[in-house]
Amino acid sequence: MPPATPASGQLPVAQVPVQPASPRQPANSSWEIVDQHRVNEGPEAKPAPAGPTPEDRSYAEWFAWAKRGGAPASACHAAAQGAFEALSGGKDLATAVQWATAAMSRPPAGVSAARQSYCAWFSLANIDLNLDQPRSHAFAAAAVHALDTGQDANAAHAAGMAAAGIK
Repeated sequence: MPPATPASGQLPVAQVPVQPASPRQPANSSWEIVDQHRVNEGPEAKPAPAGPTPEDRSYAEWFAWAKRGGAPASACHAAAQGAFEALSGGKDLATAVQWATAAMSRPPAGVSAARQSYCAWFSLANIDLNLDQPRSHAFAAAAVHALDTGQDANAAHAAGMAAAGIK
């Protein structure tokens, strides 16, 4: 089923515990937590981004749509870009699905690191944790925010779990 149109606006971000409980991960998950370079390190540190845009949220839904079918990340990005191209040109949802499917055979255009990260966290929540879209967006936004504020991947996962209401 193609992704639903996300509601715009910012999601609340949960407070992250100092010593997070061991995050719950499915035993058969195809994902793993990998420590990522933090944005706010070094003398030229930049302020953390404001959060995912409505376009980031929709893009992540299309990315997960392709990922759910077993496609590699590059094909998932290409699918999301194909869907965006169709929809921005005024095409209907059925055409967007066709264009997304066709685009998967081509290399994607460049994707920002922030969008790639959001897609990965959203997909982990939506596919591996089987969360609905609103909770998957809450999970992804909290995880990315945690990384952007200098926390490690384990803390980001814990923040995502808390934001999605999973204890």
